[in-house]
Amino acid sequence: MNNPLLEQYKPKSFCADLMEIKGNGLQLGLYMSLILGFKPLLDDWIRKNKIEAFKKACRGYGVHVRESVIFRNVHKSKVPDSVIDKDRLTTTSAYGLPLETDTDEEVHVFLSKDKNILKRAMWYPVIINNRVIFAPRADHLKYGYVLGYPDCCIRFFRKYNDWVRYSHLYETYRQTKTQPSFLCNPLLKDTIFSYIYHMPCRYDCPATIKLAGKLRHEIFKKEPEYVRKMDGYLKKTFLVFYERKFYALDDAVFKNDVLHYQQASFVSHDATRNEYGADLDKADALKLHGRQLTLLRGGNVLKDIMVPLNTFAPEHPFLITFQ
Repeated sequence: MNNPLLEQYKPKSFCADLMEIKGNGLQLGLYMSLILGFKPLLDDWIRKNKIEAFKKACRGYGVHVRESVIFRNVHKSKVPDSVIDKDRLTTTSAYGLPLETDTDEEVHVFLSKDKNILKRAMWYPVIINNRVIFAPRADHLKYGYVLGYPDCCIRFFRKYNDWVRYSHLYETYRQTKTQPSFLCNPLLKDTIFSYIYHMPCRYDCPATIKLAGKLRHEIFKKEPEYVRKMDGYLKKTFLVFYERKFYALDDAVFKNDVLHYQQASFVSHDATRNEYGADLDKADALKLHGRQLTLLRGGNVLKDIMVPLNTFAPEHPFLITFQ
């Protein structure tokens, strides 16, 4: 089934040239945030044969480009055990190649309207000379400030971005004090439809609401249709397990402690993590109590699922509706 949350969106004019050169609209909202002056620094991956055209288009927006290294992406399972610190690789798994390498692979680039900020850009872990090279921890801890994230969210990230001990999304949920705001919804940050890329400290974080609200207002002046689509997607109800596994539920309505819905969409391009999609498609309602997920159809129980905790990337399922 086609998943609209993973669709491409082509802006009418603002940033359209950049997205055309990139070949996709990923990070569209972040590019707009950078150009509009809300985000100090952004990084992306651009095909080497497109890099000169990309840099020229960036200059038209007053954006400077710093090239880092060429990425030769590889699945972690294909990395030899002889590579030192292989086990510390997370979602980024790639060999770093010199910029002069004759290849059509992607160049990791940093973008900013301030040349001085480019000097503070932090590289991603890459494999060089049989070793994974990491940025210094001091740089890592300060990087959120360079990216323009709120102080409160940076402090929260430092404490809870530990995939062995915590589920960051769940800890944010526990800290939320009022109605979750769609401006604090980080779940679609790896799609085109998101105002933020950071993990907020609360789903009602005042600093994030202020930052994202101002950005939304300015984007609406240039691309109102984009904002209307984004708002609609961000305001859905979500069934969340952890950062790489969650579902958007269409037309969701609570009746007592049962959530009725029309369709469940897995919000990721990695289908291997879509563990519950088939079961959710068969159901039209669900009940979540603790770690047990009960799926129903027509008022009848279809299946009870006990969600495992996991020792890495622990899963703490919860339901959340953003308004």
